[in-house]
Amino acid sequence: MGRGNVCVTGSCEGLYYIDNDDFHVYRRVDDLSEWPETRLMGALDYGELTGGEWAYDEEGTGNEEDDVLECFMEDFCRMFPSFKRAGTNEWLRNGPYGDLSRRVLLESKLFYICVEDNEWSLAVELVQKEEPWGLPWMENLQKQLYQKYLDGMKKSLLNRLPGVGIRTGAWTSGRIKREECLV
Repeated sequence: MGRGNVCVTGSCEGLYYIDNDDFHVYRRVDDLSEWPETRLMGALDYGELTGGEWAYDEEGTGNEEDDVLECFMEDFCRMFPSFKRAGTNEWLRNGPYGDLSRRVLLESKLFYICVEDNEWSLAVELVQKEEPWGLPWMENLQKQLYQKYLDGMKKSLLNRLPGVGIRTGAWTSGRIKREECLV
């Protein structure tokens, strides 16, 4: 399932997964034109992926990932103006002793929104900020707002993607499709 099955652990946290199928780009190997034919990984079947006709396009994948995250951030900040873009190189630890694997995209006074590579997907995470002195006011406010933020994250991601992954258990996941949320 990927590197450690990326998850969040706080009581007011959550995440969605962007499957590699939805942003990994492949280009046709025999097309030597300036703009070769490209397809997303999800549009190729196993035979096409392993047949040698298509090659992974690192630059195209980076551009597609940047576009997906940019659309997400613009849409989410429009819904929730209290969130602002983070610095270009801000990272958080995954747990108190974990490595710096979470890249911060957005932040408010109460939460971070981070992206973390899960090898089979990108995890877009809502992570609680912690009050340094353990005062309860911050967590009480987080409890009131986190579900709204998670719903906004889902809506913003589905505005750009055909579906998002969700965590359904310790080793299981599911998928929410755009059409299901429009009903």
